[in-house]
Amino acid sequence: MSDKTRYCPYCKQELKRRPYWKHIQEVHPKEFESDTSTWIQLFKDYSTMGMNKAVSLQVIAEIFNKSPKFIEDFLKEQKVL
Repeated sequence: MSDKTRYCPYCKQELKRRPYWKHIQEVHPKEFESDTSTWIQLFKDYSTMGMNKAVSLQVIAEIFNKSPKFIEDFLKEQKVL
């Protein structure tokens, strides 16, 4: 992952713990479930780390309890894929 400092998009707290989405999941669960921008950032982060597309989609799908196909379709709509 990138070494840049990350901040929570909801409370602006600096996120020091990795994975960064864990803070959002625990402190802002409603937003975590509905904010798909997290999917985009996770996919970009995983790609930067060298994770292949299929594995990235599977991991994101498991985190958010969605199918990999659903995540893939969303990322295509957003022009990430």
